Amino acid sequence: MNSTKYFCRNCGRELKSNQKPCLFCGCNNLDIRVNFIETTKIRFNLKLRRKRKGLGKFIKEILQGWFPSIDKNKHPEGVEKMRIIDKENPNKKDSYQEKIKDVETGKITRNVKEPLCQHRH
Repeated sequence: MNSTKYFCRNCGRELKSNQKPCLFCGCNNLDIRVNFIETTKIRFNLKLRRKRKGLGKFIKEILQGWFPSIDKNKHPEGVEKMRIIDKENPNKKDSYQEKIKDVETGKITRNVKEPLCQHRH
């Protein structure tokens, strides 16, 4: 994205596109200033798994951050996802938590907390 502005070199007032002479002082010399603005998006995600010694499968998984959406029409900019799968929660039996938020609107599109045994993909 860029913007171009024209200024009188003599009095410094802003003028319309390529307007000569200056309406304020009559000078024919213009300064042209162009501003370039570039936007960069930084997106990250984190996935941690805790395994018990001697077992190949994880007992706890935490996933958080930006992810591309499966439904590009619904979430073209991707989603912010937080997921915790705990297979050894001492207070409750196994648990599954997931919250998905649209990056563009900030609207929560999914919020699930349930026992892992009741969770379906």
